[in-house]
Amino acid sequence: MILDFLSQLDVGQLIMIGLILFLSTFVVRVSGFGGSLVAIPLLAPIIGLAAAPPLMNLFGATNFTTVVIQKWRQLTFQDVWRLALMNVLITPIGIYTLNFVSENFLRIALGSVCIAYAGLRMLDVPFPKLERPIWQWGYGFVSGIFSGTFGVGGVPAVLYADTQPWDPERFRLNMFSFFCVTTYVNIVTRFLAGQYNWEIIVYWLASVPFLFFGLWVGEKASQRVNPNQFKWIVLILLVVLGGRLIYSVIG
Repeated sequence: MILDFLSQLDVGQLIMIGLILFLSTFVVRVSGFGGSLVAIPLLAPIIGLAAAPPLMNLFGATNFTTVVIQKWRQLTFQDVWRLALMNVLITPIGIYTLNFVSENFLRIALGSVCIAYAGLRMLDVPFPKLERPIWQWGYGFVSGIFSGTFGVGGVPAVLYADTQPWDPERFRLNMFSFFCVTTYVNIVTRFLAGQYNWEIIVYWLASVPFLFFGLWVGEKASQRVNPNQFKWIVLILLVVLGGRLIYSVIG
């Protein structure tokens, strides 16, 4: 089976996927958010919306492993353990819905999520400070659904983090902690659900060099690019990508 797939492999498509994942890594390194939101709308027309989240989970795990190696002593879990636990428990429900919901509906939903998220960040909507633990369970529930269906469970997690009085460094470490737990568990869940095949594994292995190149270029660019200006570029890109997904269905 693997030999048949390799013999039919489209090298041009492989390079395109690598470039998309390079862009995803670059965006995260410079702006601090939006990697999956940028990558999945671009990957969906190439490999399908069902295959994009499993690939991004593997890609994210590779990315976060490098962070764990560098910062494992600094990672914190006490601020986000409820959020992560609920995400892990609910993600299988999101994965299960893929068997019953049409891809066109999911594309419209994901496009709407991209536009809504970008709009909230553009307008700098002031979120109320949510101190009660029950809010973590609620945001974790939505995060799990988003993780299972779209592979963008970080959107509700970041929105929750925006409601907390965390300084920037604590914010980043808490998000790293959240993603380190949920990404690895999501891979296991998707594997048990039968979402991984040789095609996705090959795409992942081929994208690893693009990941490290994206980290290197992003590190260099982050020292020269104005993060706030780049954030706006990413947000505008999310609106365009979200609109493109919706138009691909209704246009």
